[in-house]
Amino acid sequence: MPLIDFTQPYYLIAAVVVFVLCIYLGRNQKTNTVPCLMLLVFLAIIAGHTIELTSALSANFVSTLAKNIIIDEAFIFASFLSFLWLDKIQIDSNKKKKGKKKAEPTIKDGLDFLWKKV
Repeated sequence: MPLIDFTQPYYLIAAVVVFVLCIYLGRNQKTNTVPCLMLLVFLAIIAGHTIELTSALSANFVSTLAKNIIIDEAFIFASFLSFLWLDKIQIDSNKKKKGKKKAEPTIKDGLDFLWKKV
């Protein structure tokens, strides 16, 4: 049995609730720090699941870990997209805070090409 088993409904519901609350917190604070931490946590969880997969003995355990890794990848993808979305919000709020001052260009939004396609 994996340490964090997303095939169990309670673990999955708890992870989704924490995921949504972290996105809500990041959106209200207009910062991308919380989704970045969430992304790192899910990367650590998938690393743990792959380490457990290397020492799996039974076929049932391998099947459970494979399902957990697929769910981990979905959470990583969703947290990366939320990170990019909140990064865009943070950049826009920083531009509004600066106002209409004529300042030298510092950092351009390198993800404009992605946001135009999304």
